[in-house]
Amino acid sequence: MVFVSTDDEAQDAVDAAASAAALRASDEPVYRATPQEGIRRFFTKYAAFHGRASRSEFWWAYAMNLAVFFAVGIAVEMVNSVVGPEAARPTTASTVIGVVYLAYVLATLLPSIAVFVRRLHDANLAGWWILLTLIPFAGVVIGVILSVLPRQGYGTRFDRA
Repeated sequence: MVFVSTDDEAQDAVDAAASAAALRASDEPVYRATPQEGIRRFFTKYAAFHGRASRSEFWWAYAMNLAVFFAVGIAVEMVNSVVGPEAARPTTASTVIGVVYLAYVLATLLPSIAVFVRRLHDANLAGWWILLTLIPFAGVVIGVILSVLPRQGYGTRFDRA
């Protein structure tokens, strides 16, 4: 016979509530998110421009997009090496890969912008600061700087009540 103390029951209730809350997308950022949590929130908060995103949420989504970019580049180079240097470029296979990658980019463009806006909110900046990334050459540096800013307590003003 196993005796369960009320402390264990209370902790089980807290754990159940926490896992239920983790399944729904909330405005609260998940700090120290695992890759699975970060990517899941990237897709579940597809077009949510309100709320906040932690640095880990942002960077896991960015890492996923970067990995897809490199995988596509490697696939195109592999296809081109198979057909040989004398084949006309672009090859049919590399064109198909390019079209599939374009579809991926278009499908993830809105959530990429949304996660960046939520990241700015966590740093207590308005989402309009994302427009600074459109500055030629310097925009990339500005984007990296804005994305690594630490969280600010006043960023909760961007959460929905």
